[in-house]
Amino acid sequence: MATPKWHVERLSELLHREIGTVIAQDLRDPGIPGIITVTEVKLSKDVRNATVYVSVMDGDKEEKEGVIDALSRATPFIKRAVASRMVIKTFPQIIFKLDTSIEHGQRINELFKDIQDDLAR
Repeated sequence: MATPKWHVERLSELLHREIGTVIAQDLRDPGIPGIITVTEVKLSKDVRNATVYVSVMDGDKEEKEGVIDALSRATPFIKRAVASRMVIKTFPQIIFKLDTSIEHGQRINELFKDIQDDLAR
């Protein structure tokens, strides 16, 4: 049976906040730089899986993939820390993915600027 939509949205927002807090304050891993932002948490309709999108500010693609690997290794710690802060019947499995929307948006802005510069000539 699917969980009501409002419950999924509320739980997603709560997980977003708590996972971000745990990563920023409690996680101590040399493979994870200081500037990581949880941009979105998408829950499955049955609330068994949570896909956590993170944005890494510095580094090339390989370094960012390394951060995702480090977060995946730290998932049991993150899950325990977040679960201890929440009252939830079944805690979802956490899957970390890299959010590239910020870089994509910056690239589009650069292209618009180039077009605007070309038109101004």
